[in-house]
Amino acid sequence: MQLESLVSLYYTFIHIAPFDGLIFYAFRRYLRLGAARTALGYLALLAVEGAVQVQLSGVYDQRVSLWFQLTYLVYDLWAIRAYGGKVLAVGLLTAPLSLLSFSAAAVAEQQWPLSVPEATGGVVIALLFLVFLAPALYYIRKVLEPLLVIQEKKPWLYLASYEAMLILIALLIDPFHESTSLRVLFSRVLLLTAVVACVQVMAYLCQSIRSREYTRHLLNSVQALHDVERQRYETVMAHWRSSRQLRHDFRHYMISIAALARARKGAELKAYLRQLLEGAGLHL
Repeated sequence: MQLESLVSLYYTFIHIAPFDGLIFYAFRRYLRLGAARTALGYLALLAVEGAVQVQLSGVYDQRVSLWFQLTYLVYDLWAIRAYGGKVLAVGLLTAPLSLLSFSAAAVAEQQWPLSVPEATGGVVIALLFLVFLAPALYYIRKVLEPLLVIQEKKPWLYLASYEAMLILIALLIDPFHESTSLRVLFSRVLLLTAVVACVQVMAYLCQSIRSREYTRHLLNSVQALHDVERQRYETVMAHWRSSRQLRHDFRHYMISIAALARARKGAELKAYLRQLLEGAGLHL
């Protein structure tokens, strides 16, 4: 195999696989086939693209790769068991980083060209990915993974739409990453910053929503506890009023019985006792 073909195969791998790897890492608990089989399926798609690239032109062709990127997108949506808008929103987060890498590769190709096309660019993309790898993994673990538990569809759909619009604007400036202008390179940096800021806003809003929901739940619990205590208080007060009335009635009965006994009115006393017993449901 010629050196150009080897470089084409390497560039086919390096221009997309590492960035998709970040997506699979973020959704590693949601993979339909598990990590190993998902990786094998993805490598099979890369092998097909590499074979097509070598057969058609012998060197990497971005226009051919564009069609395969749609295939990778469909594979990602199928392999990850999650809402499609959520997968797109997380997947599009890697697009600014890949666009920045492609623009930097184009600048490197112009400044330090080698005899084999795309050789310098492939090295630059790999180096930039390694530079961003540790921060990206930290960001996935600390920011994205807590957000993945959000099941509402609208926030993910809005985020994916916003990211898609920003990426489309950046692509309209340089669709095939051929410009070596610093203006284009700076626009890629701004795109990455804008997308990360958008995710931070979403994280803040979702955290605020969860805080309000927790506060509402706490207030509902306090209100329920207050209702229970008020009902208990009313029950106690009802028992107290009832017992107070019983004590008053009992005192009145004793006074009446004592008065009849002191007056030696046996017949009246007997009639009064019979009346009390009949009132209580008892009979002599």
